[in-house]
Amino acid sequence: MAEFVNAGYWLAGTDDTLPASNIDATLFTHLFVGYAQLNSDAHEVTVDPSQLILINQFSSTVKLSNPEVKTLLSIAGDTAVFATMAAEPANRDAFIKSSIAVARGGGFDGLDLQWLYPSSQDEMGNFKTLIHSWHQAVVDDATSLSLPRLLLVATVSNVPYLENNIQYPGEAINQNLDWVNILCYDFYAPTLSRSATGPSSAFHNPKVNTFSASFGIRSWAQSLHNPKKIVFGIPFHGWAWKLLSAHHHEVYAKADGEASGENIDGQIFYSDVQKFIEDNQAGVENNDKSYLIAYTYSDTTWIAYESEYTIAHKIALAKADKVLGYFAFNIAADDASNTLANAAKSNW
Repeated sequence: MAEFVNAGYWLAGTDDTLPASNIDATLFTHLFVGYAQLNSDAHEVTVDPSQLILINQFSSTVKLSNPEVKTLLSIAGDTAVFATMAAEPANRDAFIKSSIAVARGGGFDGLDLQWLYPSSQDEMGNFKTLIHSWHQAVVDDATSLSLPRLLLVATVSNVPYLENNIQYPGEAINQNLDWVNILCYDFYAPTLSRSATGPSSAFHNPKVNTFSASFGIRSWAQSLHNPKKIVFGIPFHGWAWKLLSAHHHEVYAKADGEASGENIDGQIFYSDVQKFIEDNQAGVENNDKSYLIAYTYSDTTWIAYESEYTIAHKIALAKADKVLGYFAFNIAADDASNTLANAAKSNW
């Protein structure tokens, strides 16, 4: 069991921005790689052939700079495909066997299940059955190969329940997963909240408590009775809105969807936020104390993001809640100096 987790996600699709060979793996204890896919017909885990070499070389590449770093392959897919897989024993077996084979084939130390999200109590029951069988399979695999057991992680919603009182199985998670990655960001985005800006990765939210990392961490700690199973998320991307008025640029200011620019949905890398600030001599709030976010504005563009100061404060508060650690999504969004990754690691 890890003493603590300082993790980051790297996506094969961002190889042009951040090749694996340029990652400073000393900034992380764990690196997640995205994404393997769940095949909808055979219910097997596969890697896109165009990304296979990149993904299979990742572990050996990053371990050159940090031999101690653990790598995990992240499995994404349509929620309905996950639901169908988890509902039938034969489908579950196909998923489990293929996931272990793909992880071992790529030299990974673990697997990350991104079923976003089980949407009924039946599906939560199937999630429970799946992680129990998966855990038993990785134990058996480790025994047969005389190798360390693969780590098992699930990425989950910010709170341990979904609407209609649909609960994640806390006890089964405790017994079968090494930890959960909680998605405590993207609470607001211009595509979700068109008419007002929002604190997209708020640690506190005095207006809407449930849309905050602190609420998520404490809810999960209560559900699991064990904060050491919680790794909370910090986004390295921001969100850019178009303000209705250049004179009103506070959090929840009136807006008209996403700001015009390269990214049609309004998502923007931290490195590009820095460029925006510099190019526009933009106004900056580095550390809004009410929400623990940063934001910047110029004319009618308003961007919520994370700064080195917000990250330092968030990590201090999360550590006080005794969580296992944090993960960054995604590390290619950082600047060339790894400002955010350095801020996270140095404050852990």
